[in-house]
Amino acid sequence: MFKLKTIIITVLATMIFAKISSAGHHQMTMMYGGEFTNMNVVANGDHMSVSGAFIGTNRMTMENGDVIQTNFMCPALFINGDGNGTCKMKDAKSEDFWVLVWHCGVDGQCKGDAVNGTGRFEGVTGKMSWWNDSGWGEGSGTFIMK
Repeated sequence: MFKLKTIIITVLATMIFAKISSAGHHQMTMMYGGEFTNMNVVANGDHMSVSGAFIGTNRMTMENGDVIQTNFMCPALFINGDGNGTCKMKDAKSEDFWVLVWHCGVDGQCKGDAVNGTGRFEGVTGKMSWWNDSGWGEGSGTFIMK
């Protein structure tokens, strides 16, 4: 009888741990579109810098089918085609937002990290990769909400 209780408790503990450890962990896909605004350009010979803000809409579909749609504003700096920026990804239905820190190479391949937020996005983390083509793109990654 003792062995059966031990086995049952072990199985239940394992199931609970598995449920807790995967809570809020989501694979996701995303699509976005927007436009680069308020541009400042410095160009001379082989050097070109462009700063401004990328403004648009992002739609993430989580592995469970939930959709998170955000309006974003991303101050950015590109030097000779290589870009870095930070985005405020504001939920389209509330004032809650999360922050994306990103880098795009000259080939249009981008990577970014979700690094916290407010409201329902507080404590969010994640890693994403996507392609960018003149303000349009799509990609995938993880988006982990607490």
